[in-house]
Amino acid sequence: MSNQKILFVDDDEKLLGGIMRQQGDEFDLTTALGGEEALQLIERQGPFAVVVSDMRMPAMNGIELLKRIRERSPDTVRIMFTGFAELDSTIEAINEGHIFRFLAKPCSEKDLAAALKAGLRQHALIEAERELVEGTLHGSVKVLSEVLALVSPLAFGQSTRVRAIVDGILKRVPIEDQWQLEIAAMLSSLGCVTVPTDVLEAIFDGATVSADEEKQFAKHPKLAADLIKTIPRMEYVSKIIQLQNADHGMPSVDGVPVPIESRVLKLAIDFDLKERFCESPLHALNELRENRRAYEPEFFAALEDYVKRERNFKHVKLSVHEVVQGMVLAEDIRNQSGTLLMSKGHRLTGSAIRLLENYYKKKILSGPLKVIVRSEPDEVENAPPTTAGQTPEIPLPYVDVTFADS
Repeated sequence: MSNQKILFVDDDEKLLGGIMRQQGDEFDLTTALGGEEALQLIERQGPFAVVVSDMRMPAMNGIELLKRIRERSPDTVRIMFTGFAELDSTIEAINEGHIFRFLAKPCSEKDLAAALKAGLRQHALIEAERELVEGTLHGSVKVLSEVLALVSPLAFGQSTRVRAIVDGILKRVPIEDQWQLEIAAMLSSLGCVTVPTDVLEAIFDGATVSADEEKQFAKHPKLAADLIKTIPRMEYVSKIIQLQNADHGMPSVDGVPVPIESRVLKLAIDFDLKERFCESPLHALNELRENRRAYEPEFFAALEDYVKRERNFKHVKLSVHEVVQGMVLAEDIRNQSGTLLMSKGHRLTGSAIRLLENYYKKKILSGPLKVIVRSEPDEVENAPPTTAGQTPEIPLPYVDVTFADS
């Protein structure tokens, strides 16, 4: 008895009974009377290693069912079992359902068993490949990332932020084999280890550097690509990294087609750089919109949704009497002699707010506090256009000034 589960779907109850009597002793079989019941079974008992579906069923045909199964469980091997293998439906099944094999009705007991065994072997191969990718390969990449963190913390910081942005986009626009893009994001700054730290810091801070230093920095994607392209299964990742700066309008660079994943990576890197100089992620998004033709529209829309829903924070200046618990400082707080009192990123508690109030009473501090608060989703839509070098005006949100523990 195989330990991998198989789901057989048909609208003919007698046929399902026959299949169960015929193959039930050799395989771990479950049957479903139609597409809706199959989806419910997958929800409760899935995933299944193999799903075999009839083509013509009421309410939901086999193509639609296998397509929806692929969306929910892409590793499940899908087999079509039909007595009506017209050319059009065959093409549609291949394109929409990405089926592994066709079986024609009637099918002998021997042929059906052989097809089920082949499906289980295919599923085992898929699982083995996933273990290789998620285990060995990701482990190796993790080591490379840790080395990058030791050699160039600045570059590592950028890679970490870019990876988070890429994840936000991929949640909204999933792509095939997205592990390759995830790894590319983690290693996108690997070539920066060859760039002197002061040059790298100047570029990330938007400072002017010499033409030679610009050229040196511009080479970092190619250097990273050359470093990793010899690693088995990393050839495509290498290409994604190498072409990370290609605009949307460039179908190829030096005859090499630009991977769709490079489009996502460029968008994430550009947004990260904008975010460093803008008042908030929403304003960084606004500035990026001015050049949105450089990006794939679908990915840009995903970034917009991600920023509005998950990175909708901004910096505002409030008096000490307006800050509340849970707010986070957006800049270091120092006294007049430069001594650090509270660091950027400090989450304010009741006691921290009382300490700040004492500083103000004793004239140790003056002026407003800069804190991070959540923006309203529609603020970015209504925000005025910004120009480089200018800090946009930000409408202040409603602030509850009640102190919970005072």
